This record gives sequence, C-alpha cells and structure tokens, in this order.
Amino acid sequence: MKLFTRTRAGRRLLLPLALAACTVAAPASAHRPRSVTLIEMGDLHGTLVPHGAVLKNADGTERMVASSGGLARLKTVVDDIRADNPEAVLLSCGDLTHGSAEAMFTVGDAMMNAINSFGIDVFTPGNWDFGYGPAVFRNRFASKPPFPPLPPNIQVMANADGNPGVTKANFPVVSANLYNDPALPLPPALDGKRVLDPYKIIERNGVNIAVIGITAAIVPQQADTFNIGLRFTQGVEELPGLIEEVKEKGADLIVVQSELGLSQNIKLAQSFRDIDVMYSAHTHEITLGALLANRREVVRTTPGGPLSGKERRMLAKGAAIVVETNRDMYVGRLDLRVAGDRVIDFDWQAIPIDESIPQDPDMAALVASIEEPFVAGEDGIVEQHSFMPGGFGGDPSLRGLQLVDDLDTVVGHTGPDTLLLRHHVLEDTLNNFIADAIREVTDPIVAASGVPGWNGVDISMANGFRFGNAVLPDSDITLRDLYTWFPIAPAVNVADFSGQSIQNSLETVLGAVFNRNPFLQRGGWYLGLSNMTQKIDLDHRPFSSSSGRIVQTMVGGQKLDPGKRYVFASCYGHGNPLDEVCRTSGGANFKFFELADPTDYSSAISLADPVNQVGVISGPVVKQVAPDHFLHPVHALRRYLDSLPDRTVFKADYDTGRVQTVDSTQDGYPVVPPPVAKPDPTFVQPPQGAGPTFFSGIIEEERHRHH
Repeated sequence: MKLFTRTRAGRRLLLPLALAACTVAAPASAHRPRSVTLIEMGDLHGTLVPHGAVLKNADGTERMVASSGGLARLKTVVDDIRADNPEAVLLSCGDLTHGSAEAMFTVGDAMMNAINSFGIDVFTPGNWDFGYGPAVFRNRFASKPPFPPLPPNIQVMANADGNPGVTKANFPVVSANLYNDPALPLPPALDGKRVLDPYKIIERNGVNIAVIGITAAIVPQQADTFNIGLRFTQGVEELPGLIEEVKEKGADLIVVQSELGLSQNIKLAQSFRDIDVMYSAHTHEITLGALLANRREVVRTTPGGPLSGKERRMLAKGAAIVVETNRDMYVGRLDLRVAGDRVIDFDWQAIPIDESIPQDPDMAALVASIEEPFVAGEDGIVEQHSFMPGGFGGDPSLRGLQLVDDLDTVVGHTGPDTLLLRHHVLEDTLNNFIADAIREVTDPIVAASGVPGWNGVDISMANGFRFGNAVLPDSDITLRDLYTWFPIAPAVNVADFSGQSIQNSLETVLGAVFNRNPFLQRGGWYLGLSNMTQKIDLDHRPFSSSSGRIVQTMVGGQKLDPGKRYVFASCYGHGNPLDEVCRTSGGANFKFFELADPTDYSSAISLADPVNQVGVISGPVVKQVAPDHFLHPVHALRRYLDSLPDRTVFKADYDTGRVQTVDSTQDGYPVVPPPVAKPDPTFVQPPQGAGPTFFSGIIEEERHRHH
C-alpha cells in the first residue's frame, strides 16, 4: 500500500521519477541530477498513543481531530515513504523521551522501547531529553564515556520495565554544541570535549548527506539538575568549521537539524550560505509551506504548489530550505533534486497524522504492551508507579509522586464550546484553567496556615509550556491528558514576593518570547495568570523612557503595588534555588504543600518546610528539597475538577482577555491586535520578535504593521 503519493488536489508528489522530469536545467558543468528524500519527525514528547489535536489545513485554517498522532500511525507513514523511496533518510530532532506519564515514570524508557524500532538515521536531542538528569542522558544517548552510575532514585524508575539501567538509543545521536563541563573531574582526554559526535555523513543515491546537530542551548536556564557536568553553547561559532570539515569529507548536501527553535534557526539559515536544509525543532510550529531563507529575506513557499520564479532564483543563489514539524501530529517529507553540491528543486509536504492513517499492526501491538502497566487489567488493578526527584530515596511506594490510577480514568469534561489546548503565544484557556486550579486548591490551606501576612493566595501562574494533548469541546478529560500538561514532577509551592519582583519576572518572560534578537529568545510562551490581568505593548516598547513591555498589571482588580508583598503559589523545579516559584525569583517564607497520603490525591493537604535549604546541589549529588508526599500539579487539577459542577470546564470561566495587547502611545491604551508572525502568519510565535524595528538592527522608517 502506498499512501501520500497525491495531495488533496490530486497532484502527483515530486517523487524520484517525477523529479527526473524537472524542467529546471542544471548548469552544464554540474553533475547528473540525483534525488534525495528526507523524512522528518520531531518533538515527539513521549507520545505513544493517539490523542485529540487541532491540525492546520494548507490554507492556514484549522480543523479539530479526535484521534491524531500515535507511534503506530507515524510508523505507517514512515514505512510508506520508505516503500516509495527505499533510500529515504529518517531524521528526528527535539524532545523525544519526555511529555507523557509513561515516559516520566520510566525516565523515558517507555518511549525508547518503541522508537528504537523506527530505524532513525540521525537524531539530535532537545532540552527535555536532559530532564531526567545527565546520568540518564549520557547512558542513553552518548557513544563515548563517561557513563556515570545511575543515582538511586533513577534506578528505581529505570527498572520500571524490568530491565536494569536505561534503554539505550540504537541510532546515531549528534550535537555540535554539547560539551563536558571543565569543572567535571574527568580524564584529560575528555575534559571539555564534546559529549556527542557533531555530525554524521550518510550516502544515499550517490549523494553524500552531512547532518550536523545542534541541541537546545536553554538547558542551563531550566532546572539546575538537568545540566550537572554539561556545558552548552549556541552552536553558532562551531558551524563554520564543521561546514568546512564536512565539505572536505565530500559532503554534497548539508543539513543542519537544530533544537534552537524556529527564530534562531531561520537566522542561522540566513547567515550560512552553505546550509542547504535547516530542519528546525523546539518551537512546535508547522511549516505548511517550506521557508526559503537567504541573507536578505525569508519567503514562505506555497503549500502543495510549485516554486515561483523568484523562489527558484533564490534557491539557485543558495537560499536554505527551512522546515519544521509539530510533535507526532505531522511527518515531514522533503524531496530534493541535487546537482553536484546544489539543490536545484524540492518538494515539501507536512503530512497530517489524522484518522485517515491506518495504524501499523506491529507498532500498535508494541505500544499496547508498553501501555499495559499503565491501564487497568481485567481484575481492575493498575500497577503502582513512582517518580522520585533528585535526593529522594527509600521505599518508592511511599515517597515521591505516585501513579496508582488507570491513565484512561475520566477525571472531568469540557463544555460544548471549550477547547483545552496550549495554542497561542500570549494566552489560552488551558493555561488560565491551570493557574486558576492551583490557586483555588492552595488558597484555603494558605489562609488557614497562620503565617503572618498570609491571608490566602493572591496570585498563581501556569508555565508557558508548548506540549500537551488537546481536549476538544464536549469531550472527556482523562488522567492521561493531565499528565501531558505536566509530564514533569514539580512540587506545588508558595512564597511571598514584592510586586516589583513579580513585574520584573514577567518582563523577563515577555522579553524571552518577543526579543528582536532571535538568540535572546527562549523556549516557551507567556504564562497563564490567575487573579491577574495585564495590558502590554508589543509594538512600541521596551524603551528606557517607557520601561518595559508591561503597561499595567492588576491583581485582584487593584493596580500592582511594587512595594507590597503578594502570596504566590505555583510550581517549583526540584533542585532550583529556594526563592523561586514558577520562573519568579526573590521569594521569602518558602513552603511546600504536602498530601497526607501520597496514593490519594484527595487526602488532606498541609504546609511543609523544605527538607534541605542549602547546598542542594554539590557536584553530582542532589539533596531532597520537597517533602516526601509533595503535592503535584496533577493532584491539584484533579481536586479542582472534582469541585466543579459535573466536573465540567466551561470556556467562559477561563476565557482569554486577561492579557491584552494595547497601544501605549494613545490615550486610554486602546486594544490592538498582537503582532503577526512573518513570513507566515499561521505561526504561533512571531519569529521576528516584536517591538520597534530598529531593535533588530534595521534602521529605517517603520511601516505600520496593519498596512
């Protein structure tokens, strides 16, 4: 069976035979044109089974799909492309082993046991692949020492599938910008050297394809436990030398697969003419039409259509092809026509993984076996799973985060107009719902705590993660869905902060999302806010004369007071400084919420002091900080859903409008639309950032974007 050989319009894809009939003539001195097919699937985020999704059509409109993705469908697509072109190269870039309960409670092994059967040709890891700590990462992905012993807490989780240690990747893993930290006590031969090979060269159909990897550079900005003994660079300084090196080794086609994110990857593609293909990951965008990038401009090609005359001229002059796929909801197919060391034509297709794709029977059976410990058997019993953060030890059934329920347990419902999905860069219903849930659950505990000055929880926030399943309108919410929204194990905590600290933190996040310099942008979108509203100006700020992008912040209907102390409850990443709540530092009176029974999310909650407060990370040793039975965001979400009438979430209660984009140069701060992404308005986050044009280094009269 051959799928995907025609577009919806019935046009034959640019497959090897069709490519041979290409009318674009190569120069007389060029070698005989040859065909190369790249298959791209990235940012899979530990997703094993199908789920709800919102998919984009070729014209940029959207459609809701009740059952999208899943590894069995991905395998069908990959195998079909390989049947059409047996020499196709399968590339994967971005977060692979994180994003689901199954992945988290097995430190990624659940995903690895399935993905190893795909036959990946080259993989580059993402920031969340470091989320189980460096020992897991090195033992799973590295091909050279050191291979440190797994800490006791990791040993418990890694043995969840009955196999000792972590499941090792059986495919090549490359990254040019990941090094051993010189502070790590290593033999001189390894001191400061790369952890992974920087590239791999593959020969297909007479074409030497060099695949250079760049992993995420933001890992040191995440939980401190992620990057012990590791050093990251941006990859920019390494690229010139590596490009020359692979060219000297005979590379005809240079592919860079990068987890820096679309905005940075576009900039790299513009800066290095020898890059033929930039396979981008991390930002979860979908390029329905491939981008063409040269030093002067970036152009979006027409999805499913032939290249225009201008686009062909750009390609002939060395423009790079930039593409990105979004989780397991799309598989990318890039058919290239190569003459010598030049790409002379290409066809890109972002294949949507919807109900029309049959599931590969063998992969479906393998996934079912992996899922078996996470769903109830015929006797109704589910295996108990434990997640023990750094520093935790002892009996795993009594300490840490416990999973004792079937992942398919229905825990709530959505109303007929309610879509729960992280879907926008500034605000969405899901993050508002999560922030409200944490605040409502923690507020009465804080109010009754007796801590001086604490009369309840003033604010809460939800992190701007990009991952998570969509729950469509009028649908069940399952425990599995909740864990895709929080597939990490933060502890819910509380502290009090000055208004100034809160404002500064939110300014920092906005800067990371909308900075005009792509290399100062950071992963993630803006935060969900509870009991807070904001007006922000993304067109005319920041300036020293007008402060930052935030024009006004309201807490509980009152203007934020920079000198007032506000009680803030949200999430703490284990091992982080003990003044931090949800990316906000400077807190005091730091406390955790603790369950009376770790196996019962509805048991009584109390406040607890940190177990350790100083020397939390000393070399490779991490001390326990949160209490044994820390409250997890999934616990809070389940408790909150139980409190709602019929456990149903309605859009009107969590609707957008808490964050408004305004024009601060006009009286009354009139509301204006947020900036539109260029060159593709269907992107969620503007790759070009936002703010005065000259912040990007361009000094010219700025045309009004509404024109």
